[in-house]
Amino acid sequence: MASRSVSPGGALLRASRVFAIPPALPRPMGDLSAQAIFNSDTATLPHPTHLSITTPQSSRARGDWGFKRPLPLRSTTKTSTPFIRVEAIDTFEHITEFGSSADHALSLQKWQEMGVPLTIPLTKNTRNYEHEERKSVFEDDIDSTIESDNKFSKTDTARWNYKGPWLAGMTEGDFNTYITRQVQDKKSDFRKFLREACARSLTAEARRKAVGEEELPAAIQTEDVTEEQMTEYVKILRHDRSELYGLIRAFLDLPPAPTVQVDDYANLISEALSRGATGPNDTYDINTGHAAISASPYAKTGPPKTHPSAGLAYSRTNAHIYNHPEFGPQRSKAPIKARVVLPGQAAVGNFAPKLGVGGFVTEVPDGELGGFKQRPVGRAWKSAVTIPGMTSIEPDKKGGSKAYVEPLHAQVDPSGRVILKVAIAQAEAVAVQEGTTDRMPDPTRNIGSMRPAWKSPEGLQEAAVAGSQFAMSYGLRSPGARRNAMAEDAAAKQAREQEASKELASMMKDDELPF
Repeated sequence: MASRSVSPGGALLRASRVFAIPPALPRPMGDLSAQAIFNSDTATLPHPTHLSITTPQSSRARGDWGFKRPLPLRSTTKTSTPFIRVEAIDTFEHITEFGSSADHALSLQKWQEMGVPLTIPLTKNTRNYEHEERKSVFEDDIDSTIESDNKFSKTDTARWNYKGPWLAGMTEGDFNTYITRQVQDKKSDFRKFLREACARSLTAEARRKAVGEEELPAAIQTEDVTEEQMTEYVKILRHDRSELYGLIRAFLDLPPAPTVQVDDYANLISEALSRGATGPNDTYDINTGHAAISASPYAKTGPPKTHPSAGLAYSRTNAHIYNHPEFGPQRSKAPIKARVVLPGQAAVGNFAPKLGVGGFVTEVPDGELGGFKQRPVGRAWKSAVTIPGMTSIEPDKKGGSKAYVEPLHAQVDPSGRVILKVAIAQAEAVAVQEGTTDRMPDPTRNIGSMRPAWKSPEGLQEAAVAGSQFAMSYGLRSPGARRNAMAEDAAAKQAREQEASKELASMMKDDELPF
């Protein structure tokens, strides 16, 4: 029987091979600090640098990964994680250099299983006590790559990608290199840009003076600006740093700079300095006009190098209800079991334990260093349960110490590291996850008591008894203790009287017996 004919396009796809892959990203730089840092050369990088490639089981059995030559079966079939990263498709020795990429591939699968949304960096005012509001990286007012139509606009802060670098995050050497190689050659273009800005400024000034007239003056063109007007405009810009910075940022397409929060404190400092002035006109004033205030969420940390989601998740929020097959809708999602990778007192100078959640390392939330917070239940307080292994290493525990947590949100910093925030999982959610709801304590057992349900330390009861005996020996009794003692003495006296009456009755019976 003749084989089925294949179209030229289908034949091309069947016979095609990967001839090029995206170039590798540079490896993340280390921490440029003076303190001693111990890093492993074989540790998983904060972000992947090479493309991760996989293939179906049928093709993997033949060593077919889509390249010009098959890969060795011994190193690609005897694994449960068929993910590779290719260093070079064809080397000088005519081989394909590859390695396993299961570290980042499995981390991506775990992240998608957890369903943690990506948010933008939070710009929170320290004096604002309102609840923080997290915004998704996919919001319309933030997820934008389109430049503003007005190139002189100073409010273009909705984008996350810019042509120019983030100056606040550059070293002195990088900044000098940027000025030498990319800025100095644009002097003539910047001169033309300033002339256009001068024409706009003159037009705005002329229309401001013509307020109330029937007809506004026409816009001044760039060709109509004289050299005297241009020179005067440059002098004004040299004394107005805010205006000059806005023009430079618009021309070079620079990301917004960090915002300097000096409003009330600046007034207080200016007033304090003015009190020590020697003359009536010798006053001090802190000019904050050069501090450009930006509403961009990336002004403090810098814009990301890729999309703020980094391809980890594409959901805007995790506001959905987890439906348990037996107990129905739950208040929180199923908790994630985290591993204590570094206890709080495992290293010198380290006081915050580290947790491993789905392949990502995170810190314990503030205020929950050793265990759960005390939470109110009715009018009572639940006891604080200490998480084992959080403060010290447990070498005898198989698999290491673990704790259930609830992932809240995450963000990707400019260096590509994932900053994950978690919370200690609720005891009810843990019981539902482990199937131990029958062993949960009754939450209404202590309702009506204002005392916390804490367990007394060992030896406390014995010490209390010894103290009461010591007080009784010296006659130091409280009113309640005195009343109790009087009641005990009365009961003892009554018991002695009953015993004496019984003895007297028995003696009388003995006297009545015949000899």
